[in-house]
This record gives sequence, C-alpha cells and structure tokens, in this order.
Amino acid sequence: MSGTAQIGVTGLAVMGRNLARNFARNGFTVAVHNRTASRTDALVKEFGEEGTFVAAHTPEEFVAALEYLSEEQSLVVCQVALYHKLSHHVVR
Repeated sequence: MSGTAQIGVTGLAVMGRNLARNFARNGFTVAVHNRTASRTDALVKEFGEEGTFVAAHTPEEFVAALEYLSEEQSLVVCQVALYHKLSHHVVR
C-alpha cells in the first residue's frame, strides 16, 4: 500500500465521503480513513466502481498510503464543525 494515493480523506461522514468520491471520479487515487473501520470498508464496497480508493484502517496506514507531496502541493481541509468549535476560542 505504500505511497500509492495522490490524495487522502480522513473522516468519512457525509462531507468526507462525498469529497473522496469526487476526487476518485476525477481520476485521483484516494486514500480513505475513518475512526470506525467499517465506514471505510463500506465506502470502498459501495462506491469502489467510481474510481480508485485505498482503504486505511489505522492512521499509520493512512499516512503510509499517501505519495510524498512537497509543501507546495499539500492541502489541508478542516471540517467546518471543528473550525466552528475552534473559532469560539479565538480572542477577538
């Protein structure tokens, strides 16, 4: 599995699942991970025909599944709910 995915999505609720599917449908190999491994397996089973997914059951597998990216190529997507929670702690 080492270094085969061009992009990764962790957290496969509605937003993460649809993001991963969109990347896969557009030709990217996508590493997918969820805290609950059964959700990862369900995504691959249900939507595997849409593109190439690499299922990762642990955070270590998830990181190992990703190709090396330079700083310029890296992208971090923060879940809106997490951002909302964190934004309340910012001093204004």
